[in-house]
Amino acid sequence: MTSKLLNIWTKSKAKLTGVLALGLLAGCAAQPGGADNPITNKFQWFSYIEGGDFRNACGSGAPDRYRIIYNAIYTEQVRIYELTSAPMRLHTRVLLPMDLRDFHVDSLGGLLDPWRGQAAGADLSEPDMNALVADLDAFGAFGSPNQGAELSSKGFFWTLAACHKGSYHFTGFPWPSAQWDQARFTKRLFALDPTGVPINEPRKTKTSRELGASKGSQKNPVQQYHLKVGKNGLAGWGTIF
Repeated sequence: MTSKLLNIWTKSKAKLTGVLALGLLAGCAAQPGGADNPITNKFQWFSYIEGGDFRNACGSGAPDRYRIIYNAIYTEQVRIYELTSAPMRLHTRVLLPMDLRDFHVDSLGGLLDPWRGQAAGADLSEPDMNALVADLDAFGAFGSPNQGAELSSKGFFWTLAACHKGSYHFTGFPWPSAQWDQARFTKRLFALDPTGVPINEPRKTKTSRELGASKGSQKNPVQQYHLKVGKNGLAGWGTIF
């Protein structure tokens, strides 16, 4: 029974992957809570990265909100940090790879569980909240974006989307780079991370930074993409597979 289920899942996953890729390339606007839903997360991933679900609502009187994402090779580890000011809280979700050989399900709903990741939330003290936001400010997260930077899913990078004091901001930077070396907020964020999942530290990978330059093997499709930081969000993205 397990073997049949795996075969059905493998075939269904291949079909679903193609549909999801089209949804991503269409640039669907992210909806609140998108990271909690594995299907909508796949459709809206690029919009989610740039804070598409709160960008248009950001203005005078809007609560401060920060979304910080650490891509540590997309197929190995992605860490999503949601920081809110009211209440002062940090929600963390770590997405890890799925190994079908050790994957068992008791229901069709369980087929989606591997994409939900490991999540944990923690209330922040006012000093911790202020210190983290100060680190982001000192880094330049609320200034001019790192326009033109290209970010490969096959490598390591950070993205920062924020509604800060009524203004929307987005930037991103890869490893290695001068921005990476200057980013003090990362250590504080990791220290506050409540998941307990070890950090996938940066290392050299075979990474192309050219948009649309990467494609996965049809026998073993691997999700790959390249992003480009623009003036007000993402300037573009390349092929996913």
